Amino acid sequence: MKNKILLFLLLLPTLLIGQNNCNKYIKNYIPTDLSDAIAYFECKTPEKILKEFENKEETEATSGLHFSTGMSIRNNWNLWSGTSKISKHFRELGIHHPDDMSGIILTSLHRKLNGKSIELDKQIKYYQNYWAESERKETESKIEEFSEFEIGNIVEFLYDYDFISKKQEKKYEEDKCIAHGIVTELNKEKFEIKVKLKESCDKQGIIILEYDVWDQINGEYQKIEEDKIEIMKKGENKWCSYELWEVVEK
Repeated sequence: MKNKILLFLLLLPTLLIGQNNCNKYIKNYIPTDLSDAIAYFECKTPEKILKEFENKEETEATSGLHFSTGMSIRNNWNLWSGTSKISKHFRELGIHHPDDMSGIILTSLHRKLNGKSIELDKQIKYYQNYWAESERKETESKIEEFSEFEIGNIVEFLYDYDFISKKQEKKYEEDKCIAHGIVTELNKEKFEIKVKLKESCDKQGIIILEYDVWDQINGEYQKIEEDKIEIMKKGENKWCSYELWEVVEK
């Protein structure tokens, strides 16, 4: 018992120093930048768990936490909405996807625990190169798919968004809800087609766009409207993504 008390007293100064350094990490705290995020995990993570993370190979350690700790980072630190300081910090570094942000945080933590340089510039370059290559391939695919559309084509709507009504959804499930239009214009730069809706199974029309509305309030972006929709009714002629339509007659 005396030995345990002595050990505690010997460790007390260290514990108090660590506690003082970690005082700011209160409940629901959101780090402001990468260094703050690393310090947060060093303070808040139990030593045993931190050591297990440290001793794993880097890729195994970080990928293994993508859907647990990584998801918590993305959701609780407002990386998806982009309203937190740490989200802004990463965007200023040229990192825009929340998955990449959480990946850099976990990788940097692992490297710091192992006494390695976090090599932030190389991490950033890796993700930027990944998205540049991904965008190049996506553009090539879109060019090929878009080439199938010509002015005058009869196209069928694919209902990629929600249904305008329960009645429309029921008819679609029964394969009785066909919406046809005719291509009137093409925009190759935006990969959009202008379609005049000639036939719809619901007089309310079809949903050709669904999105959230954000506005900057007091210096931070906040969602002011969720799932706003744009509708096309029979007889209307509107621009929309080619991906919403399929050519059925040339």
